[in-house]
Amino acid sequence: MSDIRFSHNYPKLWGQTTAQLIAVRLLSSKQFNSDLIEYDTKFEGGYYPLTEGDYLQLIFWGNKAIPFCTIRPYTPQKKQYYMDSINKIFNIVVKE
Repeated sequence: MSDIRFSHNYPKLWGQTTAQLIAVRLLSSKQFNSDLIEYDTKFEGGYYPLTEGDYLQLIFWGNKAIPFCTIRPYTPQKKQYYMDSINKIFNIVVKE
């Protein structure tokens, strides 16, 4: 089983420990709005910084049946990896 790593314990995770990747979307930072940034980057003590550029939005179905997404920097290799991983289960690993 692969891991999906998070630098902080984000509220959006709801303490879930595994999740199935259900979709991958390509996003430009120009498509970000304040609600998405609040949802995706907020953790206790601050917000994870996002810069301008292209990103992948990974959409997961967690083991508590709570869906969540995460935004990761785009590379062609990462896109292919995550596209090939749709429907696979990931361990959720939180650094803190």
